[in-house]
Amino acid sequence: MVRGSPNPRYFGLPERLKKARKHARVSRTALAERVGGDQTTALDIETGGRLPTVGTVARLANGLGVSAGWLAFALGEMGGSAQEAACDGMGARLQAVRIAHGLSKAALARLAGLSPTALANIERGAQSGIEVIAALAKALSISPAWLAFNEGPQLLPASRRGRPPTQSPADAR
Repeated sequence: MVRGSPNPRYFGLPERLKKARKHARVSRTALAERVGGDQTTALDIETGGRLPTVGTVARLANGLGVSAGWLAFALGEMGGSAQEAACDGMGARLQAVRIAHGLSKAALARLAGLSPTALANIERGAQSGIEVIAALAKALSISPAWLAFNEGPQLLPASRRGRPPTQSPADAR
């Protein structure tokens, strides 16, 4: 990691999953039963043993009643939306933004550190890990929550670093 660079948004997923599970008062076993997954899935994610696919995050978010964008990338509010989280259309959203940026599959793959084949598979609807979606979103300067789950705005608000600008005496009047 480069000094001074922010951690990727998905780094906090283990803590957010544990917080959501505790808030819902659901054990890992009960969560696995709710989402139809392996009993070790939540444990593996909560301990940082693995990063899930966007499909797994969507199922976990639905099972806990939280926003998939918040769970995966700390975007938006914890509370779930009225619509069920899903990653349907992710490939089409990716392809549309890539074309709008004037990038070939090979060029975007290079920017995101992927193979062109992996990118083509995602555009055709294949599942992908949240770290891959985060890398693609960063390369395209878009929201990973929008790309993965069609949640929130397409573009992330510009982050402001440091202290807010001070008001001059003339501005205060």
